[in-house]
Amino acid sequence: MYSAQLLTAYEHCNRSGIWSRDWKKWKISDTEMIQRSIRAGLLSDRPDFNVASGEETMTLSAEPGLDSKEYNLYDQCVHLATLSDILSYAIRKPSEKPWLIPEDIRIGDGPMWRSAAYLSPDGAYLRRIALVSNWGDDRHFGECRGWFSMGEICAYNLPMQLVVAVIGQNKGGKRHSPFTKGLQHPVNKKLKFKKKNNPNEPFKSSWLPVWREDHDEISTESWLQSMLTDTVLEDHLFKVDIPLPNHDAQRKIKDLMSKKLEEIETADILPDQQMSTCDFPIPCVFRNNCHSGNNPSGKYGFMKIS
Repeated sequence: MYSAQLLTAYEHCNRSGIWSRDWKKWKISDTEMIQRSIRAGLLSDRPDFNVASGEETMTLSAEPGLDSKEYNLYDQCVHLATLSDILSYAIRKPSEKPWLIPEDIRIGDGPMWRSAAYLSPDGAYLRRIALVSNWGDDRHFGECRGWFSMGEICAYNLPMQLVVAVIGQNKGGKRHSPFTKGLQHPVNKKLKFKKKNNPNEPFKSSWLPVWREDHDEISTESWLQSMLTDTVLEDHLFKVDIPLPNHDAQRKIKDLMSKKLEEIETADILPDQQMSTCDFPIPCVFRNNCHSGNNPSGKYGFMKIS
């Protein structure tokens, strides 16, 4: 588990944080599948690194598999593969070298920090990808102040570039955003997302709704160019620069990181349940076994972390 992942789970619920130290879900969520697929593309030295992202999605769909309640898992995974493909192509410039992974680092004299972030090819700053359904001030400050940002920044003493991708809500196993669907003219097949002069005016019924995975003839580059032309790309993919806090703030944050990670590592008594956080703001992955009074196990879809 990444250190920021453990700290986030621990603050959500102490019991969840302790279990996260030793257990993980066997199957992965659609968000984790996209993240791991994008990672394959960003780190790849292949010229078609975006294709590597899509291929990674299909590999992950077979093993360990997608945690989904949808009936048609294959179509859902193909959808996620095309989304991973276009996101990695949009995030990493075709001429850019592969991104790097920061090495594990010790927090003072305390525990080791395992990074979930990336390192720019020149080593000047950290990078992170945030996949969100929507974006606003609350989400902005939550992402910037959380352990995935502030913990990483203080651990490595480097500023961070946060890349935000607004991929839309998950409905029926598909993410609804311009990255995945658009409208196509019935005759000239031009791809559109909104009208330039009247963006709120709906298109005529003759325009055909299209999903990206159903139209191989539209290249990744062409799809992104259409998003750029209709000025929707800037609203769905953007960068937030997070600077280094001052020295005193860094010291306090690192002390807190070290203290909490040591608590997680050394805990040998299971903390009490925290009922108000089981389903909000996000459902806890351990709620089924926890409410049944049981530890995580294969029965509940978990595997032991070696």
